[in-house]
Amino acid sequence: MVMKARVSILMREALCRDADPGLFDQTEGQQVWQALHYCARCPVTKECEEVVRPRKSFFDGVAGNKVWRNGDRVEPDSNGRRIVAGRGKLTE
Repeated sequence: MVMKARVSILMREALCRDADPGLFDQTEGQQVWQALHYCARCPVTKECEEVVRPRKSFFDGVAGNKVWRNGDRVEPDSNGRRIVAGRGKLTE
């Protein structure tokens, strides 16, 4: 219940609040870059990452300006394909 309340508060400030949620379920492809573009400008990326990262969550998708696969960070290449664990962050 605490996690749901935390996510609810977070989503009020997140730039992605009005975006298609399916955009953030991607780990490959051009949509990853579209999702990361939201994150790169968002004021709550740290808090968003904390929702995904506190334990082995097996989360797949984009959160906190990072790409996650099975709860681990991955780095997409310029074509949006997943290539290496441990990076996956877009900066402007």
